[in-house]
Amino acid sequence: MYENEKIKQRLNTFINVSRNITSNTSLTKLVQEIIEAVIESIDKADAGFFLLWNEEKEYLEIEGAYNFKEEMYLQNKLLAGEGISGSVFEDGCSKMIHTAEKIKEAMGNMRNQTLHYYLESTVHAAIPVSCMSVPLIHQNKKIGVLTIDNFKNNGFFSDEDLAFLEAIGHQIAISIVNARAFQEKEKQTKELETILSLHNELNHVALKGDGTFSLVKKLAEKFSGSILYFDSLYRLKTSYPPSEDHHFYIKEWLKKNAKKLSIPRLLDVYKKDEWVGQAIGVMSSFGTIGFLVVTEQKKELNLIGELAFKHAASIMAIEQMKQQEQMKHQLMEKEELLKDILKNNFTLEVQRALKRYGVSIEDKCVFIGMERLRNDEALESFSSIENQVKSVFQDRFLTICFPGRDMIYVMLASKDSLLNREEELKTRSERLQQYYHPNLIYIGRSVGSLRQADISFKDVQIMPDFLLEQAKKTSKVIGFREIGYRRYLNDVSDDDATAFIKIFLEGILQANKNDLLKTLTTYLQTDKNAVKTAEEMHLHPNTVYYRIQQIEEKLNINLDSMEDCMNVKIALDLYQLKHS
Repeated sequence: MYENEKIKQRLNTFINVSRNITSNTSLTKLVQEIIEAVIESIDKADAGFFLLWNEEKEYLEIEGAYNFKEEMYLQNKLLAGEGISGSVFEDGCSKMIHTAEKIKEAMGNMRNQTLHYYLESTVHAAIPVSCMSVPLIHQNKKIGVLTIDNFKNNGFFSDEDLAFLEAIGHQIAISIVNARAFQEKEKQTKELETILSLHNELNHVALKGDGTFSLVKKLAEKFSGSILYFDSLYRLKTSYPPSEDHHFYIKEWLKKNAKKLSIPRLLDVYKKDEWVGQAIGVMSSFGTIGFLVVTEQKKELNLIGELAFKHAASIMAIEQMKQQEQMKHQLMEKEELLKDILKNNFTLEVQRALKRYGVSIEDKCVFIGMERLRNDEALESFSSIENQVKSVFQDRFLTICFPGRDMIYVMLASKDSLLNREEELKTRSERLQQYYHPNLIYIGRSVGSLRQADISFKDVQIMPDFLLEQAKKTSKVIGFREIGYRRYLNDVSDDDATAFIKIFLEGILQANKNDLLKTLTTYLQTDKNAVKTAEEMHLHPNTVYYRIQQIEEKLNINLDSMEDCMNVKIALDLYQLKHS
């Protein structure tokens, strides 16, 4: 009768395990149910545990147990070949061992810490009197071990018990593989849902048109670190939360790794040997237009984070291109507005455009010109300079910035006489250079209304052609007063200029005496100081005196005469203008 009951119980256990093969039960729940059912089916069994192989970390870890303390056994990790369960996994063969002495001997190769965790985790705090362990194998691949112990029951496990455990072990292996597949599928589904949800949130932010900062902020909400966006010139444009940590180093790192970042993939950012975050290039059809960086994370982004970050980079690219198109349109509008102002074409439409800046036709105005650096990107530099111009001038003046090929023009307007204060304009322009360092800043003359704006604009346009090299070296902010009479040389016709140059310089130009021409120019620039001229040209003073004598003879002039000096100086300026 007892044997029949035992057979019936084992058959039910076998059926239940087989039924689990096609179920969608979670792995943890499945393992616990199986081990409890197996122990109930073997009368000498009073404890047991499942160990599953972690392929990534290469050790066995307990997935479920019966009559073992969870807080202790979860810490236990077995290497292949370690202890009874480890050797069963390594060999792929079942083992059954009797008596505490032999079991203790079989556990002799266990590491001290592992053995300590095992003993601490057993409810009975002792070595079992009988033990059997079987490998779990599916399609010739070892996936784990099932070990059953007898601590308190009289007698040992039988060959029949081991045969039952081996038979059901095959079914258990299939159930575990299926449960893992279901778990992985669920995980992938959740990851996909999370990715789609995050993508939708980012898309929503982009559709609202709230700009780059909102996208960066939304990303920061999803990650544990800081999100930073650098433009194509490696300048930090926005970050969230605002932070100064690593900014300079990241900027230098981006410069060094720009080529690698031209491929849309995440790269790890290191500061020496310290891992500080990850970066990806923001790409468009024109190439790299920016860089997205995440810092201060505890670990690298997982699959969801990586996909979300790549999607964010794509949206950022679209957002940047959209902003660039808007900026291009705004720049074109400003170019047209400048043309209308200079032509005195003050239609109602033009007046409405001026009104948006608070400017009216009757306002006094002055133009400032800012030379651009050669490596400036038009859109990026213009937007940056426009903001800096406002910060420097807008508390006292109405400002409008206009784009130019070699120069950015700033029109300052006011209803009072502040514009006559050239020193104030110079001081403020010098402040502007603290933010942005162009080659030079030119200040035109102030005029009584926008109807005369073309005069001030022309000043700024022609100043680079007439400015003395000496003046360029001594000052980065040049006022209209410093070019003096040269302002009017631009109005001289080409024929008149050629005739004037021929009259006063032909003697040294005909002989192709470039040394004499340079000496004359430098001599007049140094206020006819032969010693300074010698220093500038790296000559002996006697050489300068000799050349000056030659010049006076060839040009039939006396450089001590103010009138002769003035005529020669004007001829030199016209020559410079003609050949610039």
